[in-house]
Parts: sequence; C-alpha cells; structure tokens
Amino acid sequence: MVDLLRKGNGGQISVEIEPPTLGKSIDGVFKVLDPLVEAGIKYVNITYHAEHLIGYVEDSNKRFPVSQRRRPGTVGVAGAIQARYAVSKIESVPHVICTGFTKYDVEEYLIDLRFLGIENIMALRGDAPKGPDGTRLPFTRMPGGYAHANELIKQIVELRKGEYVGAKKGDPIDFCVGAACYPEGHPESKSPKEELRWLKAKVDAGAEYLVTQMFFDNEAYKQFVEKTRKLGIEIPIVPGIKPLASRKHLESLPSTFHCSIPEKLRTEVLKHGDDEKSIRKVGVDWCIEQCRELIDYGAPGVHLYATRGLAIREFVERIL
Repeated sequence: MVDLLRKGNGGQISVEIEPPTLGKSIDGVFKVLDPLVEAGIKYVNITYHAEHLIGYVEDSNKRFPVSQRRRPGTVGVAGAIQARYAVSKIESVPHVICTGFTKYDVEEYLIDLRFLGIENIMALRGDAPKGPDGTRLPFTRMPGGYAHANELIKQIVELRKGEYVGAKKGDPIDFCVGAACYPEGHPESKSPKEELRWLKAKVDAGAEYLVTQMFFDNEAYKQFVEKTRKLGIEIPIVPGIKPLASRKHLESLPSTFHCSIPEKLRTEVLKHGDDEKSIRKVGVDWCIEQCRELIDYGAPGVHLYATRGLAIREFVERIL
C-alpha cells in the first residue's frame, strides 16, 4: 500500500465502506463498489464497529452485560472484496481497533486476515461502545488490551519478526500499517502540541502512512503537513474528504468529527434554504475543487468518506 501511495501522482483514490448491518447480505456492498472499481479506485477501507451494550441478564443474583455488534463481518467483507476484485488488483484495508479487543483477540483477528491474503490494515483506537440508549460510553481499555493506537501498531509490527503474544515464536506476518491523523485536532487532545506527540508515537511504533479525519478547509491540511514534516514525519499523508450533502451537516459534522466548515461554504449552503438537491450540488462541487487542489499540492491521493445516496462514481471520475 505504501508503495502505491509513494508514487505521488495523486491518482490513488480510495473509499471507505461499512460492513452490512446485521441480517443484510454483502450484495449492497458490491452494488456500491462495482462501478467505483470500474471508475478507477485503488483500495477500499472497511470499518470495524465496536459492540453496543444492549442490556443485562440476571444469573445467580448477578448482572452480566450483553453486547451485540450491529455491523459484524469486517473480516469476511475484506476477504470477499479481495477475491471479487482480484483481477483489478483492488486492495482491502480492514480496520483493526483497540475497543473491545485484548491483545490475544488482536492476534487472532490479524491471523484470520492474513489467511485471507490481506496485507494492509488501518490501526485505530476506535470509538467507545454505545449504551442501550445509543449514547456513547466512556472509552475503557480492555483487560489485556490497549488504550492507544501506537500500542496496537507496535504489536502488529512485532509480527514481522515472528513475535506472537500467544506463542513464543512463529512465522513472520508482514502487514502494511496505516493510522489516523487529525489536521484540526482530536477532540480528546489537550493541545495541538500533544496531538502531534501522539502522532509521532504512532509513526515511531511503525505506521507507514496516515489518513486524515475529514476536513473542508485545505489550509488545515497544508499547515498540518508542514508541521509533521518539521517533526521528521515523512510518511504519506492521505487527505480524508467527505462531500457535504445536506444543510444539517453544517452542524452535525463539526460536532461529530471535530472539523470546521469554511464560512464561504456555509454561506453558499444557506443561500439554498431547504433545497437539498441544490445543497448537495454545492457540497459536491466544493469537494471536487478540494480534491483537485490537494492533488495539485502533492497529496498522494484522496480517501473518500462517501455519503449515502451520492453518485460516487461520477464523483470519482470527476476527480480523476
């Protein structure tokens, strides 16, 4: 993966998808991806979702939590994508997270991926699980697990030397490891300086490329890249982009993803009142210009956080 990104021609377009919700088939995933593969995307990220606490059961006067993953199947989806698009050489990049995983769970997960021929992963702390009412619970380290992505990355890199947590020694497994970064700051960081320290820890642990949280102001990306280069971080930094698709995104995206909306974009959206079709066009046009400017700037590619219902194929074709 990192070799692909280091080509530096900006044409390495990727998309991020979610596994189907519980009870749904993978056909919906292929319906989205088939035209995008034809349009020229290079790789597909597959998210991993933490379990949700759905309630408790009583047994012998004790209460036990019951959890459920509403989007199971990241391993299966990654393998299916890899197999379906093998001729097109599309890479699957499943996410692996700290949330809900012990180091032994991580190892088993990675072994399953490698048996399927997966060679690239994104290592993330992951979101905290949600409670029965849908509210986000505090993030807690699993006993025998990790609290930070750099710890997870270190375990993955150790596998290259055949060092397993569940065995004294084994056959080496070599993954190309991606990690997340936040041009406008992580919501839990105390300062930009602290945020950069955590980022350097991920890179020092073995992250080989970075993908940013979504942003709408390219200056945020450019300034962020400059700061990382001054720290000696030279690995590719892929901008993560999402088209603004509705008026409510003006409030929901900044509050959820800690990203700012440029005043020019906000003003243009508000001009169209409740005309969602016109607002969507504004968002797409803004995003296209963002991507073209970023590629001209030297970004190694673009990672699309796709919006449901958007004509993503047309979007990819316009970028390329």
